[in-house]
Amino acid sequence: MYPVTQSSVLIPVVVLWLLMSLALWGGVLGLFLMVLIIPAVFRFQMILLEARALDRVPAPPDVDFFRWFGNAWSLFPAPLVLLAVWAVTAAGVGFGNAAAMLVLIAAGAVLPASFAILAITHSPLQSLNPVALGRLFRKCGDTFWIASVYLVVAGWLILQSESLPTMLANLISMLLISSVFSLIGSLIEPYGLMEDVSIPESLQPDDDQISRDLEMARNTILTHAYGFISRGNRAGGFKHITEEIAQDPDTVAAWAWYFDRMLRWEQKEPALFFAQHYIHDMLQHGENIPALKAIMRCRLINQQFRPLHEDMQAAISAAESSGNIELAAVLKRR
Repeated sequence: MYPVTQSSVLIPVVVLWLLMSLALWGGVLGLFLMVLIIPAVFRFQMILLEARALDRVPAPPDVDFFRWFGNAWSLFPAPLVLLAVWAVTAAGVGFGNAAAMLVLIAAGAVLPASFAILAITHSPLQSLNPVALGRLFRKCGDTFWIASVYLVVAGWLILQSESLPTMLANLISMLLISSVFSLIGSLIEPYGLMEDVSIPESLQPDDDQISRDLEMARNTILTHAYGFISRGNRAGGFKHITEEIAQDPDTVAAWAWYFDRMLRWEQKEPALFFAQHYIHDMLQHGENIPALKAIMRCRLINQQFRPLHEDMQAAISAAESSGNIELAAVLKRR
């Protein structure tokens, strides 16, 4: 029931369902819309699975979800699902409902584990690796069978929903698919498999690739935060960024990166408020000179800028100890 009870999942599901319905009604133009929607649907499912496996609330979809390029691993469920649907349909047409059910059960035994491995490794090849699948079953087989059973039940319900009106059938299908991926993630979460480097080992990326991936991840976080901030939820946007900074492999560089990118926005006010948190972190860690530089940089934008009240004395002391008497005097003014 998670996709129904969690608004951050339900709202994207409803939006994708409406877009899918519009595409089905759109004729030739609908086909172009469908091409954009398909990657978003499957990418969102993998993001949902990954978030549940990490016991987090999934990030809302953004424009990158509709791209066919970038994070190609998150699109790999699409051919697997389409292959399973084709196999079930072909078995039903050729040999009857019993054969279709057998194929569905076979898919239910393999696909959940494959999706879980894909979320852990981001490697399509590893998600089809029998050794990796075997390791997964050995680690969490006591409960993971629930995902296989539920996938079969959900698949059967989707088949039965075809007799309903098209829009209702599509909504039921979207909710059931989301519930399958959500369940898979929740079942592997207690085992900590997202941090388990032994399932399975993948090729180590080079430094350039790591930098590119880190840049892309930070851009995604900043885009999400901008969505919060632009709608007036500045606290929510900053919270989203600071939580990710805490998990960033280089927190010092991450603070500077987000601050610099915010200063490039047309509206500089959010960057100044973010700078207060940035300066607070630097002062807490004894990085006095970088903190003073950030304060002076912000005062060039707005002369009224001041650190947080709780950091004022530390900032004044840092300015005095560094010989910047003028800045210390400015900060002392009420």
